Amino acid sequence: MKKLDHTKWVLLIILLCFGYPVSYVLAESRAAAHEKHGTTETAIRIIADRLESHHKMRWVEFTGNVMATQDDVVVTADRMKIFYKSGGGTSIDASTIEKIISQGNVKIVFNNKTKTAMADKAVYLADQKVLELSGGNPRVWSGKNIVRGKKITLFQAENRSIVEGVGKDQVEATLYVKEGGGLK
Repeated sequence: MKKLDHTKWVLLIILLCFGYPVSYVLAESRAAAHEKHGTTETAIRIIADRLESHHKMRWVEFTGNVMATQDDVVVTADRMKIFYKSGGGTSIDASTIEKIISQGNVKIVFNNKTKTAMADKAVYLADQKVLELSGGNPRVWSGKNIVRGKKITLFQAENRSIVEGVGKDQVEATLYVKEGGGLK
């Protein structure tokens, strides 16, 4: 096997860490609504201490010990507000969700519990399949590999991510490599 130079190796590890991170597809599973040519469904289950909805303003908010699950994805937060598109009936399904904002102690576990993301705030834009993590030392890790920054943006459709630092708070990545690999 050809030895990778250190730049390619670091990029490869970062891609692996963020490979399929936005399974936070809580809002956007292609199978959640009936697909055009099939009847495949997947349930989104949300539990919380309180639920408030405003149909005219097109949102539903869950507060207190929120836990949302779909397939192998688990999202926990202090509160989660789901905004849905107009034009749907009075019920919400994944195809009508526009945006999800989770706040307070946000934790997202996905990829069969192999990857985790944490932040104080997570904003998921369903149509763009983009997840933004901010506040409270945002970080994403897989195994012992971890990436931190002031803001982490995960682009699911493009299979890429951007980690930003601000001022003295630089981006930090801790990557573990097998013996003989890495920057040597």
